[in-house]
Amino acid sequence: MPLRTGVLTSVPLRPGPRAVEHGGSVRTEELRILGLLQTEAHAGAVVQGTLPLASPSEVEVRVRARIERQTVITRTDPVRLRAAMDEAALCRPVGGADVMREQLDHIAEKAREPHIRVQMIAFTAGAHPGMPGSFVLMNFSHRAEPEIIWVDSHAGDLFLEKQVEIARLRTAFDELIAQALSPAQTLAKITTLRNRIGASADGG
Repeated sequence: MPLRTGVLTSVPLRPGPRAVEHGGSVRTEELRILGLLQTEAHAGAVVQGTLPLASPSEVEVRVRARIERQTVITRTDPVRLRAAMDEAALCRPVGGADVMREQLDHIAEKAREPHIRVQMIAFTAGAHPGMPGSFVLMNFSHRAEPEIIWVDSHAGDLFLEKQVEIARLRTAFDELIAQALSPAQTLAKITTLRNRIGASADGG
């Protein structure tokens, strides 16, 4: 499960998955829509909302970097992506109705690709192991130590490589998947949420 990146400006950027090697994979739990699955408009709204003091140029750099990192799932030999996303991330109208509609359509489209698996943790699941915060399990198929964990927070990016830490979050991820809707159920739910936004925007 892959990720790592450099800093393009003085503003710290989230580690980029472009460093993920061929044959690698990403497993991630998100309380927001995963950057690898964000549209450009949604990414811009996320950056502006989470970093209100960022200048327009800083927002542009972050969005551009985020979109460029998505090549790991669109290239000829893409990484395998398995994402568990909280229902709140799919319901929160980031960027407004039009942006969110486009975003949900995009996730639905990507979720149909054979190397991408998206599962939603429904509100009805109650408390779950992902509530303390998002994390990413990255697998580098050719490294001596093939697994690493990346945790993103306001305090900065944290990489965990100790086996006890990896084992703990691997177990947490497996439990999340066990509690989540199936990929087919998730796709149906995304379609429902998307249509609901459409109906609201039309005054229905």
